[in-house]
Amino acid sequence: MDFAALANAALEERMKLVTQLRSVEADSTLSDAEKRERVERMDTDLHRLEAEARDAVERGEREREVRTLADRAGGLVLPGTPEARDAGRDEAAELRALGRGELPGVDFDLRTATSGSASNAGNTYATSFVAQVIEAMRIRSDFFSKARTLTTGSGETIEYPVKNGRPTAAQVAENTAYGKSDGSWGKTNIGAYKYGVIVEATQEIVDDSQLDILGILAEDAGEAVADKVMADLMVGNGTGKPWGWVTRSTGAVNAANLAGVTTDNLIDLQHSILRPYRKNAVFMTSDTAVANLRKLKDTTGNYIWQPSLTAGAPDTILGTAIMTDPNIVTSGAGAKVLVYGDPSKYLIRQAKNLRVVRSDEYGYDRDVVAFKVTWRGSGDLFDLASVKALTVTA
Repeated sequence: MDFAALANAALEERMKLVTQLRSVEADSTLSDAEKRERVERMDTDLHRLEAEARDAVERGEREREVRTLADRAGGLVLPGTPEARDAGRDEAAELRALGRGELPGVDFDLRTATSGSASNAGNTYATSFVAQVIEAMRIRSDFFSKARTLTTGSGETIEYPVKNGRPTAAQVAENTAYGKSDGSWGKTNIGAYKYGVIVEATQEIVDDSQLDILGILAEDAGEAVADKVMADLMVGNGTGKPWGWVTRSTGAVNAANLAGVTTDNLIDLQHSILRPYRKNAVFMTSDTAVANLRKLKDTTGNYIWQPSLTAGAPDTILGTAIMTDPNIVTSGAGAKVLVYGDPSKYLIRQAKNLRVVRSDEYGYDRDVVAFKVTWRGSGDLFDLASVKALTVTA
């Protein structure tokens, strides 16, 4: 099956629908009620086509992974040999295949759990499986793949410099002392908070189901951890959790409410940060806000929102990528409903890496297989001038 063709076909239909949608919104012969009815119906079709394109891309990626594994399975060496520790291997894919029974055995860096015996806690799969949860985090929020990541060997609190201001230069006359300008620096303490979940499946389901139950369990666990981690990295208040990117942003533009946001507001927001930051900057808001922003036009009557024609690429507003996150609020006095900034100025600190433990003994009396997923880390903004927010009065 040509998954690329399926994805492109869905995207082409979506683009045609976008053109029709704009024609409806610009049709002065239609009443507001008629426009609203047609727009809502077309919005439903837009979301359906987006889902079809996304599903085709993901199925194609899975198919490619299976073909790769099939090609490599014949060349696997016995577990424990030096050749099995090739750094170029995709151990995450092999681990998933091993759980599905597609491979007879592969070599991983197995370690006994740090607390308790192996019979109580199972064996701990080392950090290679982090790729699956990082992928879940990227799906949940594109922010994760754009922020800066620092992996430390332990979880003790670290001090990290924070830029509060920039040095300034001046013209210097002959035989005149240079002026001093050190800028403004502070520091933030970044700890390592623990996030985790245990998911279970009965042995009967694992043995009898025609579905990839172990793969589904691992994916669900990763997504559950990702949801909670990304919520704190977005809107955490720094008390018992990370400082969120949105939380650290400062208000630069204000509107009465979400429906009152204008194109001029977005332009002002873009120019509230310095040009060097705008090079990598993105808009980040909620899905609810996007529904309003898509209807904004420029002075010539053209929509400032442009749909992506490439699967996996973000839509744009005013030529800038716009991303969504469900944790961003849509109303409330002083609420930050939209932020604009450079995500690479935010540091995600993770202690070691993700840990995944499978245990057949955890639910021994119930004949249950359990997976425990743990991620330790935190985050904070290290350049306070790199992101600004659009706030609302109500």
